[in-house]
Amino acid sequence: MGKSDNDHLEIFKEDVEKISQRSSVTYDESNDLTLTPQQQQIDLEKISTVKTEKYDLEAGELGTIIEPRDTNVTIASIIELPKDPFYDTIPDGGYGWVVAFVGFLINFVMFGTASIWGVFSNAWATTVLKGKVTTIELMGVGTTLVVCLNIFTPVSPLLARLGARVTMMIGSVLMSLGIILAGFSTEVWHLYLTQGVLFGIGASLVYMSIVAVIPQWFTTKRGTAMGVSSAGSGFGGLALSPMVSSLVQKYNLPWAHRIVGLFAFGICAIASLLIRTRLPPDHNKQPIRSPIKLSMLKEVNFIILLCGLVISLTGYLIPLFYLPKYCATYGIDATNSSTIVGVACAMNAIGRLVLGYFADRIGRLNMFVISSTCAGLFCMLLWPFAKTYGTLMAFAVLFGFTCGIYYTLAAPITASVVGPDNISSGLSIMFVASAISGLGPPISSAIQQATPNAGYIGVQMFSGAVYIFGSLICIALKIKMTGSLFSIM
Repeated sequence: MGKSDNDHLEIFKEDVEKISQRSSVTYDESNDLTLTPQQQQIDLEKISTVKTEKYDLEAGELGTIIEPRDTNVTIASIIELPKDPFYDTIPDGGYGWVVAFVGFLINFVMFGTASIWGVFSNAWATTVLKGKVTTIELMGVGTTLVVCLNIFTPVSPLLARLGARVTMMIGSVLMSLGIILAGFSTEVWHLYLTQGVLFGIGASLVYMSIVAVIPQWFTTKRGTAMGVSSAGSGFGGLALSPMVSSLVQKYNLPWAHRIVGLFAFGICAIASLLIRTRLPPDHNKQPIRSPIKLSMLKEVNFIILLCGLVISLTGYLIPLFYLPKYCATYGIDATNSSTIVGVACAMNAIGRLVLGYFADRIGRLNMFVISSTCAGLFCMLLWPFAKTYGTLMAFAVLFGFTCGIYYTLAAPITASVVGPDNISSGLSIMFVASAISGLGPPISSAIQQATPNAGYIGVQMFSGAVYIFGSLICIALKIKMTGSLFSIM
């Protein structure tokens, strides 16, 4: 045996010794996770793993090596931290929990206000703009809001030089002004500019400010921190929906906008004061660049995933925006209809947490398909027969629980398809593409106009159909990638 062979043998022996040192590591086949003991800790932390085969000299056969890889992917992964030793000492808590609470406040105001546009639009259609505006025009305001929020979000990291606090303050002013100025509207295009464009751009700046800061404080607990943050969206809808309805009845619609706008500014001001970044001393020297890589659009699996996710999401806003008008059609007053919308928003937050927990066990794409299919079936089979307060409340509970799974699982599913090197770019493109889903409510309005007697059956079938069609596309992607319908992915 030559010297070169001896060198190779030593290398192989070293590899075998490394494998044997990791013999206590256990592998969870069901969710691609490894239980790895932390240094000087008893608790076990789940991290993602990848299995590779390597020849074992002592056994004389191929052996499986389990290597860890990062799986703690949330929408915060759209921010790619630079490689710096400073980030090796992330506290994974501490003041970071205050930052997570700041995220809760921001989501409470931002997504809470956005998700109850149906309450606002129904009030505009029956008061100030009565007889001057169509349903499709009012639904377009909500679409404009969603489009601006999504399109401008990946642009927000370009403002990193200003700092998270300044960016959040700018966004808070724009977002609050959007709500307040909407109260002075006398034409529908005024709402497009205020509640749509101004609020949407401000919301994108505020949202990305908190999304950029959370990864600076958390590593293994980032998912929990993002869960605390995102829970604000559901509770915001629960609180703001009846609040807006009550304000409209007591002080009229324009003053309801002004009060909610000032309330939003106060909450965002507190959040801006509490937010704190954790950056290395030379962070201003880091190059600023857009995370979007257009080469990602050549990835067939990624394009299929985008189609499935975005088509499913198109059905999300339709019931939330339509429920107040639908309730009024069947004699349910504004107070009770706003309660129904609020319950749907609250169940949305609960569903994200519960379904996200089980998704780690049965596969994230599997859970997305199951949840989206259920949401679609509730729209097609339950909503058409819900014409009383009790039945509509049942629909709100069931639909709300399953409808928002996109916001929990889209990020980790995208990461599993594009790979760890393209997470930031993949999530950025996904965020921009999801703006298309905002077209759901206006399309539904056009369908309703074409339906005999302006019935809602077309709206209900369309909302359910896009949920189910998106799920079928995701099933096709799963079979393409794994070769099996029943695999865990």
